[in-house]
Amino acid sequence: QQVADPARGVRGHARTLLGLARSARHGNYSGVMPSPSSRGSVALVTLGCTRNEVDSEELAGRLAAEGWTLVDDAAGADVALVNTCGFVEQAKKDSIDTLLEAADLKETGRTKAVVAVGCLAERYGQTLADELPDADAVLGFDSYRDMSSHLTAILGGARPASHVPSDRRRLLPLSPVDRSSAADAGALPGHGDGEQFVRSRLDARPWAPLKIASGCDRRCSFCAIPMFRGSFVSRRPTDVIAEARWLGEQGVRELFLVSENSTSYGKDLGDLRLLETLLPELAAVEGVDWVRVSYLQPAETRPTLLEAIARVNAGHQVAYGD
Repeated sequence: QQVADPARGVRGHARTLLGLARSARHGNYSGVMPSPSSRGSVALVTLGCTRNEVDSEELAGRLAAEGWTLVDDAAGADVALVNTCGFVEQAKKDSIDTLLEAADLKETGRTKAVVAVGCLAERYGQTLADELPDADAVLGFDSYRDMSSHLTAILGGARPASHVPSDRRRLLPLSPVDRSSAADAGALPGHGDGEQFVRSRLDARPWAPLKIASGCDRRCSFCAIPMFRGSFVSRRPTDVIAEARWLGEQGVRELFLVSENSTSYGKDLGDLRLLETLLPELAAVEGVDWVRVSYLQPAETRPTLLEAIARVNAGHQVAYGD
């Protein structure tokens, strides 16, 4: 498949996105503390959906813990780290425009490197790198955990091998209940490292996305997401609740539960109704007033889930889903 043709004409949209790389609130938790000496500065620019926002905040947490300084504006950063979207054609174009705009900063600002990550990078990898030499690296999801080392090498003049795409559905067993034992077969951005995870908030909004799962087992003909996000994998409820409590401590009033298919939550953990159990526990988190469920699959939506959404903790649970 071809990457959308980069349009270098009107870049106002990309320029606006570059100016929205927020890093005002660095929320490292679970005992992970930032290194005292800075390795350099990095601005995260996020495109696409709220799932990508979670991934960016996890990247920010990892980088802050390794001693990187997070800055608001890509023009004032050593590295512009662009978390791309690769779903529909317009999203691809926006991502490419933003990467080109960031590359221009190497001529006019302090920016030394532009790195593409996210869904467009995962989906197209080497093809994107070949067609976009302005980017200093195109890295896939499996690079996220060691992103600090990659950025250090890039600033030192290295050019890492570009990501080579593959069908990530093949990384895990076909049967959902067999996946928990093979979860380390591929990276799951936004899932952290169990209970030892880091996340840095990149804005001060009173709501925040909270990832409960990744991947999808459906085979919709119009959707390529399962190919580059992989098979469905639930986060363990204890990890989700721990992150929800931390978000509540950061002033978040509304939790926005995200995944590729929230109605599948728990099926790989042996309990397809696990979301119905999880919702009241999230609604009971101190400081949280609303819990909103998103990415519901109509064909999998069941009466017990609708009843749970409607009744759990009156006054706390938003009585509808997206």
